[in-house]
Amino acid sequence: MGGRGGSSHRNAGGGAGSQQILSFLQGAYGAQHANAVMAILQNAPAHIRELWEEYASQFRSGQMRRGEDGAYYSPRDDRVYLRIREVAAGDSISTPYSVLFHEYGHMTDYLIARKMGYGRYSALSEIHGSNGAGGLLGRTAKDELEGHIRRMQQKTPGLNRDQAARALVREASGKYSVRDRSDISDMFEGAGIGIAFPLGSGHGLSYWNTRDSGKEIFAEMISAEAAHPGSLKAIKEYFPKTYQVYQDMIKGRKKKR
Repeated sequence: MGGRGGSSHRNAGGGAGSQQILSFLQGAYGAQHANAVMAILQNAPAHIRELWEEYASQFRSGQMRRGEDGAYYSPRDDRVYLRIREVAAGDSISTPYSVLFHEYGHMTDYLIARKMGYGRYSALSEIHGSNGAGGLLGRTAKDELEGHIRRMQQKTPGLNRDQAARALVREASGKYSVRDRSDISDMFEGAGIGIAFPLGSGHGLSYWNTRDSGKEIFAEMISAEAAHPGSLKAIKEYFPKTYQVYQDMIKGRKKKR
């Protein structure tokens, strides 16, 4: 598994991959933000740097409309929309620049899909046997969530599922800050915990009615590995099997190229 720091910074001194990344970032967000993101990438796991080196030449950014909030990747426009000053500052649920890595994680997922001949999100899930019931990332997260709920019921006999789910929320809330638990909050929600914004963040329950949670998990794990170590710690504690699936998918992508 990839770790933060400690490895050699391949291409950091001016290789073609790094030059493409730097060129994109400077053009999209200016030199100051480009340098900050490059510094994060130099300390990111090797597979994160490799994804950026491979796909940065295809990244595109767009201008947010006046009054528009948040950040997102638009498949229709094939662009990432965000306000770089806000993203650079971070907020109560995001570390500096983690939103940038999240949204370009979505775009990378889409670009991989095209390269591999799939026309939709989470192409890497296809490698690992999506069968119409959702991709492997989402299915594994759901299984792990249900395992935690059973653990709560075993810990306190007599709890129904809803009570056990709320006990799980209390447990995780006591271990991690709002910021560090933001990704697992969304993962709990998408995996079917039945509580909106369970740990203080999420998309809302209705968001998942027609969506497999794997596409969000993929982007969340990329941003956690790149720029949010506290979130990565929480993911590894509550979703270790899902994280391993993500790691296997990254390795599987190389085999399929």
